[in-house]
Amino acid sequence: MAKQLQKADSAFSYIEMLLIILIMLIMIHVVSYHSFDTKKAAVAESNQEFLSVITYYQTLAMSSGQSITLSFLPGSEDVLIESQKLGIDTKYHLHNGYIYRGNSIYNSEITFRGDTINRGATITYFINQQRFELVFQLVRGRIRIESK
Repeated sequence: MAKQLQKADSAFSYIEMLLIILIMLIMIHVVSYHSFDTKKAAVAESNQEFLSVITYYQTLAMSSGQSITLSFLPGSEDVLIESQKLGIDTKYHLHNGYIYRGNSIYNSEITFRGDTINRGATITYFINQQRFELVFQLVRGRIRIESK
């Protein structure tokens, strides 16, 4: 008989169980109000991927000592990537985006040579109708994306 009482004392009572379920329901209800903006996340992911691809080819140019040229053709959805000595002739497709038609043809071609860029430039592009600028700096070949 004593063993049965010990088991009953260690178990949840019906009221305690209801309280725990109530607390869990309140927590689920509060958490559900924090919505996740999938469009904003998709744009951020596209920008990070775009910057990663450019950084990859910049690093490849530095490690190989060969030139790699990126062509940002105004109005195009693709960035052309070429290097004759490395045998690269490919393109990167901007997901849900395009290169702004108002970009200067002079700035549309960027060449990585070792750890430098042939010139500083700003390339404007759109992803999901949101405007961004890809800024190439001459100092150490730094690259960044700015939202406009």
